Amino acid sequence: MVVVVVAAGLAVWQPWEPCGNGMRTVGTSSDCVGIDVDNTSFGDNDATRDLRALIDEHNAKVAGQDSVTVVVLDNMTPSTQTDSIDAKQVQHGVAGALAAASRANTEQVARETSPQVKLKLANYGASNEEAEVAAQAIIDARASERIVAVVGLGQSLSHTRLAATRLSDEGLAVVSGMASADDMNRRFQDDSTHTERFYRITPTNIDAAKAAVGYLKSRKGKLVLVHDTNSGDIYSRTLAEAFRSAYWTEFGERPGEEDYSSPTDLVGISREKYMEDMFADVFARICTEQPDQVYFAGRGADLAVFLKTIASSGICVNDLNLDVITSDDASALVHRPLPEFAPKRVRVFYTSVATQGQWDHADPPQPDSQAQYRKFEDAFNRLGLTDNDPLTDGYAMSVHDALLVATAAARGFEAPAENYKQVSNWIKKFDCKGPFSGVTGEIAYQNDTARQGNPVGKAMPIMRLEPNGHPVQESLVWPSGQPFGPQSCE
Repeated sequence: MVVVVVAAGLAVWQPWEPCGNGMRTVGTSSDCVGIDVDNTSFGDNDATRDLRALIDEHNAKVAGQDSVTVVVLDNMTPSTQTDSIDAKQVQHGVAGALAAASRANTEQVARETSPQVKLKLANYGASNEEAEVAAQAIIDARASERIVAVVGLGQSLSHTRLAATRLSDEGLAVVSGMASADDMNRRFQDDSTHTERFYRITPTNIDAAKAAVGYLKSRKGKLVLVHDTNSGDIYSRTLAEAFRSAYWTEFGERPGEEDYSSPTDLVGISREKYMEDMFADVFARICTEQPDQVYFAGRGADLAVFLKTIASSGICVNDLNLDVITSDDASALVHRPLPEFAPKRVRVFYTSVATQGQWDHADPPQPDSQAQYRKFEDAFNRLGLTDNDPLTDGYAMSVHDALLVATAAARGFEAPAENYKQVSNWIKKFDCKGPFSGVTGEIAYQNDTARQGNPVGKAMPIMRLEPNGHPVQESLVWPSGQPFGPQSCE
């Protein structure tokens, strides 16, 4: 009798399995990848552990047999040795999704308040390498968990694209909060076909480059483009391509260039140490050119090492007066003190996806967007995150909007869990004539295959990092130079 009882118990609880329902370990890593069906843990490196109780509380309140689930998929276990995304950024994105799910069930911010929405988390692990494992786990759980969409997917990497393509092929709508590389909406890098059900909230790198070049118009001087040649990093590659094009359009010439290659696999050496050696050579060449500005097309984690190299190098010490401009991945440096540059004079600027209180800087004013933001900020603050300014890096705002767009689309028709393949068609209905009003601004998509899932006319804050790492908003800009309107789709 005792043996039978023990065996029955082990059929439910298997102590030798390190991961919960819907997940497994892969290779030598102890991190759990897949969908966390029971909201347990992704392992020791879980960036979301402080939000687990709040997610349980939210899901316990969901009422109605017709409830649906939206999954947040991301690198929930970032490695400090190899990844360019920070655990706090991941946490902020999940918190933004949680705030959105709570609002969707209690406020009319995503059509009505039903069907109610549950929140589940999924992990594709460090460097996004287990994209196929995570995508398949979500697909396997789709029917039992009544999944209607997947959001998050925060970095423009080849593995991220693989996950988006796999999920789309199975009929699930995918709404990325932060992936900005222009060709992330393609099925494969060298493929002209586009992922049918892929959408995003962030402006593309083309838009970010246009905004940066527009900002540079008021500045005179020599510019050098410093860019990553890692073919697997779609964000860096397309950002460099977009900047070259925008610079040529505006100034009729090409910028000077210096390139580097970030690593994909490292053994016995940290990413930071590897990049220190790489950037020492790059900066030596920059010193011979004496530019006034550098546009950095690379990851924020590598930008931090680049700035450290500028500060520590003993060359061109007394005559370097340099503005470093980059894009949204620089949010990884927020609240991290910059190196001591003196006697060099170096300032750091970046175009952000979104930031706290961004609409206070809109010219002309955008009262509707400002009102939307204030309601969101109240809901987000109720989560009680304790770190400094968790809204400044844009992750919370963007993933919040991703979840609301997916939820609003799922509520556009009857029985969305059973007819989940139609959610994508309802996202398309958010166009320039009827955009979705989010905290990051009006969200509209064009009926254009080549621009599948790319929002048009999104506002972008121009940020400057103070020496202590505190971000200061300089202005709010739009790719076309004017606020979103019907003309944005022309």
